[in-house]
Amino acid sequence: MGKDKSSKLSAANKRAHQSSAPQSVAPATPNWPPFKPPLPVTDLMLTSPAPGFENTIAVIYNFWPKSLCRNYVTFLKTLPLTTTPGRPKRGEAVRQNDRYQVNDPAFSQKLWLETGLKNALRDDSVRHLW
Repeated sequence: MGKDKSSKLSAANKRAHQSSAPQSVAPATPNWPPFKPPLPVTDLMLTSPAPGFENTIAVIYNFWPKSLCRNYVTFLKTLPLTTTPGRPKRGEAVRQNDRYQVNDPAFSQKLWLETGLKNALRDDSVRHLW
């Protein structure tokens, strides 16, 4: 007995659909602005934004000098940001953010080692947060 034509068609349709499906491409690593002047590794202070959040949220004020922060804000505006969906879940407020995601181990390492972030987040006084 011959094979059922419908199974051949569905297999062909499946292959055609797979080849035409959009491929997810990771964004290229951006050319991050340099840390100018080179940042000294300083003692960063973690604080709570408000009473009652001491065991939940940690904030580092003045993480970067104003000039470097300004450079990075300007740079980030040139990247292809993605806006989060605008429909909130029931009972939640509308919240939209522009985001950029890239996997850049070299930049992550630079932030971790050259800014004091490693020392601040590994300090015994905040270890309970992680």
